[in-house]
Amino acid sequence: IKRNPKFREYVKKLYENKCQVCNVFLRTHSGSVSIGAHIKGLGKPHDGFDQINNIICLCPNHHGQFDGFGFYIDPETFEIKGLEGYEGKKLIVKEGHNIDKEFFKYHYEQYQKHN
Repeated sequence: IKRNPKFREYVKKLYENKCQVCNVFLRTHSGSVSIGAHIKGLGKPHDGFDQINNIICLCPNHHGQFDGFGFYIDPETFEIKGLEGYEGKKLIVKEGHNIDKEFFKYHYEQYQKHN
């Protein structure tokens, strides 16, 4: 799997390392903790793409829950679904981050299979 770290870093910088779900900035002595998470996973079995429109910035907790299909983002409204405390709130999306909703559609299909 080839990854371009510049894509993840661009997204993380755009959101100032704050989670797009909870808007939390996690600080450590060496900087911040945030994850440039792929919506449609790379490699088998998902075969997603390493590109900016397939990456969101998440905190470690929401990254684990997202990758584990604990919640999903509605592809049409970008509302958070299935996540206690965030149900119905919208994913924070800044200007210049054109997320491809097809990746959220794929993630939703996987969510349905796993729940």
